[in-house]
Amino acid sequence: MTKSVSFDVLGTCFEFQRAIDAIEQRLGSRLKPLNVDSKTLFFSWFYAAQRDFTYTSIVGNYIPIAQILKQTLRRACQIVDLPGEQVSDDDITAVMQEVQRLAPRPGLKKCYDGLREAGWDVYGVTNGGKETSLNYYKLSDINLDKDHLLSCDDIKKAKPDPQVYKTTHEHLDARGLGDAEADRWFVAAHAWDLIAARKAGFKTAYLSFEEHDPVTGVFGEFDLYVDSMEQLLQEL
Repeated sequence: MTKSVSFDVLGTCFEFQRAIDAIEQRLGSRLKPLNVDSKTLFFSWFYAAQRDFTYTSIVGNYIPIAQILKQTLRRACQIVDLPGEQVSDDDITAVMQEVQRLAPRPGLKKCYDGLREAGWDVYGVTNGGKETSLNYYKLSDINLDKDHLLSCDDIKKAKPDPQVYKTTHEHLDARGLGDAEADRWFVAAHAWDLIAARKAGFKTAYLSFEEHDPVTGVFGEFDLYVDSMEQLLQEL
């Protein structure tokens, strides 16, 4: 049976530099006197939005992550002492436009193509919206159709809800793909995503380029640790 590999999308397959650059262009001059850089603001905003996305899902009030990001950017600025009135709707729109067109991680296309050539079926499993995520791949000239992309929006449950990984297994079952105990991998740059995938029965591969430290004392051990898409392809 065909082996499968399911990739997280946001931050794993597509990086955030365009959004960080947009923050710098729109807000950098106002952040500098506060000793706040655009990368730090971006990740404090994005990680808080992920938290809110998950927490609202837990209490049965699922809201797509793009909406949460849009609604919370001004709050993130206020937290670092940039007054909300200094962040315009146009600033927010400009940053969100870049969130909608993230660039691929180096080597992503080669990794996907190489895995397929080696007989793997490749999927995306994302907190992001389905159409937005499909467009990331399209803009990057990477072939991925709607049947190979699962969005949390489809089931109204945010990662790391166990239902996300259960639904992924069910989708792979329906497509006749691999043994759940041996032939299904889940790849992410976030340990919190992989601990849930591991508990659901996936083999797990951690990419180090966002978090850098997998914090094994909290999340335990994964099956594979790599630093790049090229290394991931070689190891799989």
